[in-house]
Amino acid sequence: MSLLHTLFGLHAMRAAAPAIGALGAVGSMRVLGRAQRVFHRLPVHLVGLEPARVLVIAPHMDDEVIGPGGTVLRHVAAGSEVGVVFASDGAAGMTGPERDEYVGTRKCEALDAAKQMGTSVVEFLDHPDGQLCRTERALSEELAGVLRSWEPEQVFVTFPTDHHRDHQATTSAAARAMRRVGWRGEVWSYEAWSPLWPNVSVDVTEVIDDKVDALNCHTSQVNGLHYIDATVGLNRFRGLRVGVPMAEAFYRAPAAEFSRVCAKLTGRI
Repeated sequence: MSLLHTLFGLHAMRAAAPAIGALGAVGSMRVLGRAQRVFHRLPVHLVGLEPARVLVIAPHMDDEVIGPGGTVLRHVAAGSEVGVVFASDGAAGMTGPERDEYVGTRKCEALDAAKQMGTSVVEFLDHPDGQLCRTERALSEELAGVLRSWEPEQVFVTFPTDHHRDHQATTSAAARAMRRVGWRGEVWSYEAWSPLWPNVSVDVTEVIDDKVDALNCHTSQVNGLHYIDATVGLNRFRGLRVGVPMAEAFYRAPAAEFSRVCAKLTGRI
């Protein structure tokens, strides 16, 4: 499926909901169409990493590995301090005692993955899995608090059009949080459920096995599903464009530019 078709699907969902806002159906499609033409012309540069204070904002427990896991591993190897904050509780609509047990399992898996990658879990924010669009404002306030306390130089978060409504809500909440606190660092948008429009890539060839090990820590998610095959396949595909066996692709931008892109692609302020 082409990226434009993915955008058509995203637009259809938004057109059916009040969240489409003032842009309107026709206006939003014009914005998305123009954005696609611009972003698809961007050159993709293979970049190195310098030590930094990094915050990864993950909608769910496993997104922190699926999208930027190899780059996170390389950051840690370079001497960076990396923290991860999880937006949702990972309950996937479960209720009762089984829900509490499942959430506990997923948090333990996230802690195991963090240990595997050498990162710190900053906070579990425990917003309802699958319903982050309903708690987006509260999520943005909490993320603003994390930005103030963690004081990152770089933030990794899903791309605004990632094809999962929790991911879109998390990205919008993060952009709002950055504006709220006046954060002026660099945003690296990563891909999880759908391809993005990259302008940089990171060579993750030497750490791909470690990334797979970290993803395997999320046992409840990878059992019976082909997340690992899909993730490694995407990394192999991304490597083709920049001439390396394995790469992760990002849209890297200053916070102000990221905020503008997010607002135009989602119709949210």
